[in-house]
Amino acid sequence: MAIIFAIPVYLYAFLNEGFILSFLTSLFAMLGFYIFFHFKHSFFQTGFFLGILLFYWIGLSFRYYNLTWMIPVIILFIGIGYGLIFFILNKIFNLFKFSIFHFPFSILLWLLFIAFGFDYIRPFTFDWLKPEIFLVNSYFGITKIAFLVFLIGIYSLKNKKSIAVTLLTLSIFLRIYQTPHIKMPDLKIFLATTHIPQNKKWQQNFIPIEIQNNFNIIQKAINKHYSVVVLPESSFPLFLNLYPTLMGKLIKLSTKITIVTGALHYKNKKFFNSTYIFENKKVTVLDKHILVPFGEYIPLPFFQKEINKIFFAGASDYKTSSHFGIFTIKNYKSINAICYEATIEKLYKLKPKYIIALTNDAWFKPSIEPVIQKLLIKLYAYKYKKIVFHSLNEYKSYIINGKLKMENGK
Repeated sequence: MAIIFAIPVYLYAFLNEGFILSFLTSLFAMLGFYIFFHFKHSFFQTGFFLGILLFYWIGLSFRYYNLTWMIPVIILFIGIGYGLIFFILNKIFNLFKFSIFHFPFSILLWLLFIAFGFDYIRPFTFDWLKPEIFLVNSYFGITKIAFLVFLIGIYSLKNKKSIAVTLLTLSIFLRIYQTPHIKMPDLKIFLATTHIPQNKKWQQNFIPIEIQNNFNIIQKAINKHYSVVVLPESSFPLFLNLYPTLMGKLIKLSTKITIVTGALHYKNKKFFNSTYIFENKKVTVLDKHILVPFGEYIPLPFFQKEINKIFFAGASDYKTSSHFGIFTIKNYKSINAICYEATIEKLYKLKPKYIIALTNDAWFKPSIEPVIQKLLIKLYAYKYKKIVFHSLNEYKSYIINGKLKMENGK
């Protein structure tokens, strides 16, 4: 069953958007939820294998800390964790064996939990298990109400086919009716795609090559008369504000084009993962607000220093801004999102309609991680009526326009 649920995610890694992807996604999503509700299965095994199929890649970043041996341990830990979540939920829901109008109350609890409850399952602040992502590329609705209508329709297919068809049709209608219409900004934006392997990115002898590559990209965007160029997270793999010569070059170029780039930021003896915006000789630095658990900080109330010393060569946790960054380019307000932040739902609740996201996905190459990230971004862009401009390292940059259609970057 876990394999059937995961197929829509894996399909998106190999198929372009269009009829075939939408049809197969719809088919397997329907099949997965139908089996979940009507066939006997081990809830522990369902959670165990679903967790592994979707999130095995979490441990891949440990390759770059000489901790490759931890990868299978982390994968097993993930599987057991999600297996226990499904197992415990099922045990609790089965305590309610009565029915309401011939409808099992335990099933009602599952329907409601799948539609709403996974928003509150956040192991170590990680909340990427959103069942709606299985429908993102389907024909069915993905807002909460439309998703619940879909789930009830799937459950009703066994005994009440006329009701099921009505509800599934309603879910499709809600998908169309709720599609947002957002005007693109009057900006010609160059979304850079870079290809810097993670094992080279922070090497001292390779950094000058990266820097030169960044300036080549900026010059290319200028030559093609773009008004904005966006480079990925940590494109400048150093504390950029401590290099006045580099800053001066970027400030000078900012009279020709607005530059948005990722780099590190050193302030008050603290380290930040940041976005730098250079526009008309002005510099804005926006520090990351939400960090990656176990990647940029240790999400435990104790032993942070000890864990960093044992596993991460004594590296300190990054520090955070107290809020998400919002900046303006030529009178258009945009929300700053660095990597993990682009999948945080509360970011999308902010007022600006545009999000500029910067990501380094080299940590997890090759894996399904960028696909899940993209599905989550599509989900939130649709739900909150946003346009997302996403510049990536090691994966193709893209624009998501809120209509669940994707346009490739450069």
